[in-house]
Amino acid sequence: MNKNYYNISFSRLVVYLLPSLLRQKAIVAFADAMVRPLTVILRQFDAYTRAIDTSVNSQVCYMEAMINNAYDYYDRRIFIRDAPINYDDFFLFDEVTDKAILINDDGMLSLWVDDGKIGATVADFDIVLPKGFSLSDNEIKSLGQLLNNHKLASKKYRIVYE
Repeated sequence: MNKNYYNISFSRLVVYLLPSLLRQKAIVAFADAMVRPLTVILRQFDAYTRAIDTSVNSQVCYMEAMINNAYDYYDRRIFIRDAPINYDDFFLFDEVTDKAILINDDGMLSLWVDDGKIGATVADFDIVLPKGFSLSDNEIKSLGQLLNNHKLASKKYRIVYE
């Protein structure tokens, strides 16, 4: 995006839009005072757009690169995979809703559809760290914050050592 797109000098614009007969010091100062709030709002907007991190999005390849850059820069052994679905749970059939109901090992109920579970607490994807790879508590917390900032809001993850 062109950074000069929002670079507007309102005080200069006011002078350009004033007819040449009205370009007296008092009138220009008054007009400049009238557009001063716009200048302040534009500065706040510019600071907000510069603060947004757009370098990484939620695609798997970019998230893998981001995690590997932060925690395993040279070996790049960390990868992301789809979480396996546990089919060992028990199914019941609800006659009222005509849907299959899944009872998890912990006793939670969730509806079952063809491509996964609705309302479940299982992970959608796994962050796979190699065996013997150790992260401190602070690093795990920062990894969680990093993932929560860049993943889709509806996706759940878990960290797995394999």
